[in-house]
Amino acid sequence: MIRNSYSLFNYLTIADSDKLWGLYVTGSGSADLPPHTPYPPAKHPDGYMFDWRHGRILSEFQILYLTRGKGVFESRAVGRKEIGEGDIILLFPGVWHRYMPDKGTGWKEHWVSFNGAQPERFVTHDLLSPDRPVINIGLNEEIIGLYRQISELMESERIGYRQIISALTYQIIAQLLALDRSKRFAGKEIETTILRAKAYMADRIDKQIRFEALSYELGIGYSRFRRMFRSYTGLAPAQYFIQLKLNKARDLLLSTSLTVKEISVMTGFESQFYFSKFFKKRMGLSPIQFREYSRGEAG
Repeated sequence: MIRNSYSLFNYLTIADSDKLWGLYVTGSGSADLPPHTPYPPAKHPDGYMFDWRHGRILSEFQILYLTRGKGVFESRAVGRKEIGEGDIILLFPGVWHRYMPDKGTGWKEHWVSFNGAQPERFVTHDLLSPDRPVINIGLNEEIIGLYRQISELMESERIGYRQIISALTYQIIAQLLALDRSKRFAGKEIETTILRAKAYMADRIDKQIRFEALSYELGIGYSRFRRMFRSYTGLAPAQYFIQLKLNKARDLLLSTSLTVKEISVMTGFESQFYFSKFFKKRMGLSPIQFREYSRGEAG
């Protein structure tokens, strides 16, 4: 851990066992920079240190969260952007970038750097994108708390801390994606439409739904409805509906003595055979095995 009057940060040496988690943290820190403070405020290792003139290319990911002040960010992917309080800045391996606080305001930043196969998959599936490196989520105490936990655990080096900070970084990513999605839809007409669609599905778990007809009833084209529903929930309408059915079936298996056939009818599956096959594919156990294992009745 390196600490000075403005900042503290810590970098990790990575072992092969760390990489098994799919996401491993390589460093974290924070800085509270008054106006007219040189930036970066302290000497970082080679590969992390940069100046405004030359910028930087990282070999890993980094998420930087501004909780005070303002400044400017620039990357080869999107050009120059004004940034400020409540902004998340996503940095990607191999993408040139640079950023700095406004001299008149300074800023406060929290950051975590990480790498692994899982964040690469996030990029492949467009959950994180170099084409959208700045996301405003406002001030969120829960995310600030996650950054603090990571820094404290890295400083304490208690047993298992590397795995815990990996999980906390996953939480930061999940939270910022959820907050961004919520902010993009909040108060807009499409949010009301999607909430109506979700309620419609919840009331018809024992039925089949034609989603083209549903979108027509909601007064929106099917292609746009499907696209916006997926953006809002993370699932296409049909996937979301089948997940509702699966959740209902799971609850009935745990809380009732209904037969598998009765549950398949109550959740709108076309046959007991199809229901059992689908349930096992998703859960890894047949409905009867799931009930037995959950109740502690399995041999």
